[in-house]
Amino acid sequence: MEIVWTKLAKITYIEVLENLKKRWTKKELKNFKDLTNELLEKVKNEQVEHLVANQNLGVRKGVVHKNVSLFYREDRNNKKIYLITFFNNRMDPKTLKNLLKQKVI
Repeated sequence: MEIVWTKLAKITYIEVLENLKKRWTKKELKNFKDLTNELLEKVKNEQVEHLVANQNLGVRKGVVHKNVSLFYREDRNNKKIYLITFFNNRMDPKTLKNLLKQKVI
């Protein structure tokens, strides 16, 4: 499966990294990046199947770190995985709902 980063996913990933740079050490930041890459590889190689976060949109939720989740959609027909957004789990869930409603794919 091919991983496709949407514009929103790129923006939110950078926002998460910028936020973590302010609070974490370089080692912790590198660990987060490694956790993200490991999760993406598992999703890409279909080694893991995450819970459906939104049935209507076919969006799944993978936890990168206890504070950050990744929301994505699989298109098995075209063998693509669309990364929708990275989300700080401490934020208001209404924000996530609005992000997922956006037409990002």
